[in-house]
Amino acid sequence: MNKKQDIIQAAEQLFYLNGFHATSTDNICREAGVSTRTLYRYFPSREALTAAIMDGRRERFFSALRPSEDPESINHLFDVMGKWMSEYGIKGCFFLKVWSEYAEKEPVLAEQAMAYRHAMRAYIATCISHLCGRENTPLADAIWTLFEGTLTTALVMGAPAACEAGKTASRQLIHSLGGQP
Repeated sequence: MNKKQDIIQAAEQLFYLNGFHATSTDNICREAGVSTRTLYRYFPSREALTAAIMDGRRERFFSALRPSEDPESINHLFDVMGKWMSEYGIKGCFFLKVWSEYAEKEPVLAEQAMAYRHAMRAYIATCISHLCGRENTPLADAIWTLFEGTLTTALVMGAPAACEAGKTASRQLIHSLGGQP
């Protein structure tokens, strides 16, 4: 791994566990094994670093999903979420954390965080359209709500049980509201 990736990985983990403003630059540098000067060479601000982390997380998550035309794409979405939480932890949505800490002070970061949520909703809507052979906004919104709720439910039930419950509920909704499975 290169120094830039070391910084991103260290900051991502520390931000997720401790929060953005509670994590010091010194902590990031220590965890990444770099100097403050090196950190600022790659990322002139904490906001630039946070934006890079969001870009990476979004890319990694979406690259793990199946194409929206795949009839199993919704089921797979909950499987990916379970694997993601097993790998990265169950501390809630990183993007929602960004939004909550930066919404008033850094609107560009808040918008980037919300763009992820809109992209997730659009992906689910496209999956549902392919599955149903037509747009079905109420069903897509219900599945999106299940997806979002699964993140919170995992705090109580654990990731495997929450993701399985989300998958089961989504199958039932798809069946009852106009999808095939």
